[in-house]
Amino acid sequence: MATSRTPRRPNTLGPTGLQVAANIRRIRQLRGLSTTEMARRLTERGRPITAVAITNVEHGRRRVDVDDLVAFAAVLDVSPSALLLPPTAVGRVEVTGVGVVAAHDAWRWLDGQWPLGAPRDPEQLRRRLMDFFLMSRPEGIPPYHDVDRVVEWMRSFGETPFERDNEVPPE
Repeated sequence: MATSRTPRRPNTLGPTGLQVAANIRRIRQLRGLSTTEMARRLTERGRPITAVAITNVEHGRRRVDVDDLVAFAAVLDVSPSALLLPPTAVGRVEVTGVGVVAAHDAWRWLDGQWPLGAPRDPEQLRRRLMDFFLMSRPEGIPPYHDVDRVVEWMRSFGETPFERDNEVPPE
């Protein structure tokens, strides 16, 4: 019995994968590391990746899996989030599976500070924040924001404390 198969498309890098490649190269160079030295350090940490493979990562020819990402971040002495987003909170950024959002919103989301697309209604915001913090942070690590304080600000001023203290670019 013959089966029809959809042709397999290449597993190309999306916007976040391309950003990871650029950030690994940028930070490696800022740290003054050669690809050979970085490969040695990755191997020391139990994640052997050759210098050629690092070059391929940096040029978008090799994908980075989650274990690679964490190892790269450890060797480069940065948070894994520093590899996932552009090194700016200004402007807009495309995030795989999300679309184009304000860069500061992407950073706050990735750092577990604030959900993307938070509702403006205070009670909906309260529920969303509590759920986001519950699911995004382990027990014993408090959220960055007090939910009741944020909801009260929203009721009183129609904006969050972050929006009040920072110029928020228009959507």
